[in-house]
Amino acid sequence: MKIIDKTIELGFTSRALAQISLPHSKLNTHYFERTSGLMTLSVVSVPKIGLPYGTYPRLLLAWLCSEAVRTQSPILHLGSNQTEFLKKLKLHTGGSYIAPLKDQTNRLLSSVFRLDFADKNLKGFKHLLLADSGFEFWEPQTGEWEAYIKLTTDFFNDIINNPVPIDLNVLHELRKSPMAMDVYTWLVYRTFGILSTGNRPVKIAWTDLQAQFGANYGSPVNNELFELNTEVILQRERQGLIDFRRKFIVALQKIKCHYPELEQIIAADSKFLTINNGTKMIK
Repeated sequence: MKIIDKTIELGFTSRALAQISLPHSKLNTHYFERTSGLMTLSVVSVPKIGLPYGTYPRLLLAWLCSEAVRTQSPILHLGSNQTEFLKKLKLHTGGSYIAPLKDQTNRLLSSVFRLDFADKNLKGFKHLLLADSGFEFWEPQTGEWEAYIKLTTDFFNDIINNPVPIDLNVLHELRKSPMAMDVYTWLVYRTFGILSTGNRPVKIAWTDLQAQFGANYGSPVNNELFELNTEVILQRERQGLIDFRRKFIVALQKIKCHYPELEQIIAADSKFLTINNGTKMIK
């Protein structure tokens, strides 16, 4: 395994969004849901715009949160043109990158997030809108206007009060794999959680991780539900879990290139992933 040695670029992400992943690829729906323990995150998009997916929304979220913590301001300046913003996200500045970035920015900031949480004694929910206003018009020739985004008060306060530190260099190294980006961010969050609760190991069933990171593995599409018998559906679900576990472990291997300490922190068998006490993911 090749170890990548790079300096750390400290960034931040949202505590709530660090626990749940966005779609990995384009979905033919306007509703998306993931569950992590007692919390469920649902995302609803504007039908004509669509859900955010892939690498760009993950990089955008990291930039939004990091910039909010750095500036201590809910008003974030994107730059005087698209090229400048691409540089801020450490993306190539070719014209082919501008259209997908603008599309995914629109998808992300137009979506409404809902957090549902429940335990034995308490049930509740919270709606989360990332931004309540923005100006996304550039004049690349003159630089006359500068685009900006104004984060909502709730989202800004959550970031400022409960930031989750991440290494932006690692996030960018993993950008070809949305799942690896999600697993890295989640591991940072969970590792800090373990350290703050007395270093007690956490054992998580693969079925729970599948619901959190890849619930669609092995699931029949809607028009198949009436065509498949129960045994075929169960067989697909079993195979889907195997496929998910394999892809998750591949993501872990990619992260281990940056953090070989994971060999001592993470243990996996056929039923559980165990996170032991160990060094932090931000050194």
